[in-house]
Amino acid sequence: MKTLALSDVVSRFALVVPLLGLCACGGEPASTTLADEELGTPTLHLEAASAPSEDTGSRGTLISGTLSGTLTLTGSPYLISGDANGVVTVPKGHVLKVMPGVILDFRGRPDVTEADVDPHSPSSVMNHQRGRVEMRVYGGIQVRGTASQPVIFTSTNPYGWWGMNFFGAGSVGDGHPYFESMVFEKVRKNDYNGPRGSTRGALWAYYLGPVTILNSVFRNNVASAKCGALDLMFTVGSRVENSTFEYNGTLDIDRFAQAGSYAMTGGGAMCVTHGRNSVVRNNVFRGNGLEAFSGFTWNRLARRPLLDWPNVQGTYDLGGGGALHYFQPDNDLIENNRFVGNFVTQGPAAAIYVEHIGTRGVLLRGNRFENNQSASGGVVVCNRGSGGVNLVLAADNLFSGNKVNGGMAPPVSGDCSVAAQ
Repeated sequence: MKTLALSDVVSRFALVVPLLGLCACGGEPASTTLADEELGTPTLHLEAASAPSEDTGSRGTLISGTLSGTLTLTGSPYLISGDANGVVTVPKGHVLKVMPGVILDFRGRPDVTEADVDPHSPSSVMNHQRGRVEMRVYGGIQVRGTASQPVIFTSTNPYGWWGMNFFGAGSVGDGHPYFESMVFEKVRKNDYNGPRGSTRGALWAYYLGPVTILNSVFRNNVASAKCGALDLMFTVGSRVENSTFEYNGTLDIDRFAQAGSYAMTGGGAMCVTHGRNSVVRNNVFRGNGLEAFSGFTWNRLARRPLLDWPNVQGTYDLGGGGALHYFQPDNDLIENNRFVGNFVTQGPAAAIYVEHIGTRGVLLRGNRFENNQSASGGVVVCNRGSGGVNLVLAADNLFSGNKVNGGMAPPVSGDCSVAAQ
């Protein structure tokens, strides 16, 4: 097992954003499903995309500024460059339907991305951002893959793409978002200290209604604030079921952090933020994680710990949760999931962090927590509870091999009121 030095990260940085200073875990591709004994030391296990094929333009369908109508296998792959600003939009009043087997390649303009280097700072963490594509959804989207023919959202740009964003009330009115049998991968939201749309959740579903995600895979995605793969923000009645989240994470680099400051990043795989009545059921969360740093260049980063609660600063709205982060949950269910090998290197909650919760805000039932690791707290951390019982932790949740600072991790920690039913 090789331990990465910072120089390794700098030399490999493209789609590779391994968690700095941790192991490479054998170099298996992100699509590989690892057995428990193969997980080893935790890391964001991210592999580089293949370079775009020279003859890509001679096959498939070229798309620039707008996505709408029905995408079929006949026109696949769809090669998406975006408009002059690198944006492709599903317009208000339109519905995008994506049929089985379709590949959407958000390749952008790889030559522009490669050339986007600050001549005064060739190791800047902000290099290689131009020429990548962001997908904005103001209309409807229906993704209808199958088990044998999944729909794939990917990028052959060696530096990835900016992911998919929804915009609250501006994205409501043309049918609720629906994703089935989809692979969602290779997003890099690395506009450090930037706005939500370029820092939060590879799929940032800021949506005032239900979002449905079934039988899908989120892999090899990185955000720079919170929610590595998925953020369900202000959604109501969302469902995430029978899906796999593997090797996603949040790599928080604060370019302006003062010495002694703390990070508040959270949700290595997924967040439920200001939502209610969500169901997260029968999923696998594997190898997702959190790390935080300060600095401007890859060769001079300093590690930053995450802030725990309570703290002398009285600061709240915190981070944590190697797999999941819930903020202001309301009647949310986490059921029959498997959490394995998720981690937080210098912060709380090896698997799940819950904050600002009312009476029976979250029910955990029938989950398995195996070999997750954090620096503080428990496997599940719940803070700032109010009312009666805040967190319901059923007796059929199973915990094994989880660690905090190398020792056995308590199943639950924090100041919430916890009951078995």
